[in-house]
Amino acid sequence: MGTFGNSVGTTIAIVGLVQMVLVSVIAIRLLSYWKSFVFGWHRYRTRSVHSDAQILASDPPHLKIQITTRGSEGSSEVILRGINGVLRLVEQSPAFAPLLSIEVVTESSEQVEMIESRFARAPIRVTGLVVPADYRTAAGTGLKARGLHYAVESRRAGWNFVPGRVFIVHFDEESVMMPGELRKLIKVLADTDKRILEGPIYYPLEYQNSSMVCKSMEANRPAGCFECRVVMEKGVPLHLHGSNLVVEERLENEIGWDIGQLDGHYFIAEDFVFGMNNYLRYGSEIFGWHGCVLLEQPPFSFKSAFRQRHRWIFGVLQGLSAAANSADFRTLPWLTRQRFMWGTRLRALTFALGALVGSLSVVVLPIMLGIAIYSLVSGEPAPFGPILTLWMTIVGALWLGTVMLGAWLNVNDANMTSARRELEIARTVAIAPIAGVLESSAGLMALVDWARGKRGVAWIPTPKTVSADVIATAR
Repeated sequence: MGTFGNSVGTTIAIVGLVQMVLVSVIAIRLLSYWKSFVFGWHRYRTRSVHSDAQILASDPPHLKIQITTRGSEGSSEVILRGINGVLRLVEQSPAFAPLLSIEVVTESSEQVEMIESRFARAPIRVTGLVVPADYRTAAGTGLKARGLHYAVESRRAGWNFVPGRVFIVHFDEESVMMPGELRKLIKVLADTDKRILEGPIYYPLEYQNSSMVCKSMEANRPAGCFECRVVMEKGVPLHLHGSNLVVEERLENEIGWDIGQLDGHYFIAEDFVFGMNNYLRYGSEIFGWHGCVLLEQPPFSFKSAFRQRHRWIFGVLQGLSAAANSADFRTLPWLTRQRFMWGTRLRALTFALGALVGSLSVVVLPIMLGIAIYSLVSGEPAPFGPILTLWMTIVGALWLGTVMLGAWLNVNDANMTSARRELEIARTVAIAPIAGVLESSAGLMALVDWARGKRGVAWIPTPKTVSADVIATAR
């Protein structure tokens, strides 16, 4: 190929090597998913079924379903859906009524009035709690944690007191737990000695109204929860997700959500900081995995999904900074601190790297393919060997398999025919390379914003209806 050709080949080889290194970093995360799936799939979702009599005989605790919201446009509609999901269990099994209550914590008094009026004659207590506009916590906590802590302070003062063992089951605005899963959750909590538990979340609700890019982006999340199970069972909270989070009421009242601020800015990932605070107080023994599925919905538009992903990574960075500056955190063994810090950094980094890897692939892969074809025709050696090719193929298969698995879990409860489910999975996988780059770009921007010195971010809940999304994305 001459001097120019050799130079081009060397450049491509170097770029390909960089690509391989970046892909290999992401592969570490993918392998953790698949290790959990292959060796622990049977613990991911609770499958055991018990009769009502067996559950009631196991001395079950009381469950307070807490829905925390700002009361923004479109939230009431989806909150009603979640409440009705809980009531369906009581309709099927009235004996569970004394074990359940629902609390809506909101900044909207109109929303509380509507909900309490709508469910005034419900077979279980459905109450609202309005967070006063002038409410301030001792540590100056803001955003969602402010409402969560107001609920804690209200319970400490006797609001909605229930004797005996009680768990708070945290829902997002759009969360729905089907009666069968809620029945299993009651039994799991009756038998557990854990005080903070989580379970898997799937995203089939309003699936048909979401954009194709958002559907593909959301396919990564159920499979990612295979890693969540490992994290919770090991009891080192590299992350928590704020919904399908179950906390013993006495513990939540003790620790609270008054997480303060970071350099004068509110924490956006209150669940991450809450998990760390509990870990520092009681260690790994209090964490567990309940395995009962919660249903939620994907964002409707890419703009909403981008904002959501940006908040996730930015919140993790805030939490890491707070941990590094915590005197309690520095008392932990050195190895534990490194495992926590670097494990969490790896999660954030691999998420953001997808944008770089995907962008490079658009350029590198066609060139590498062309060189491979030329090498076959000319008989000259290719600048990359079979081992590299095999490794990239394996990583690609792992990634596409993760997307396919997540899409399958999402559409299973999306009220579709079998043919439509198969079509949706195929479309999700087909668009995954584009969706993956777009999704990771939000994480990359969060890293860039953090590196530039930004420390605060607004709490703008992801719109829960199509009309609310149109209004939000127009801003």
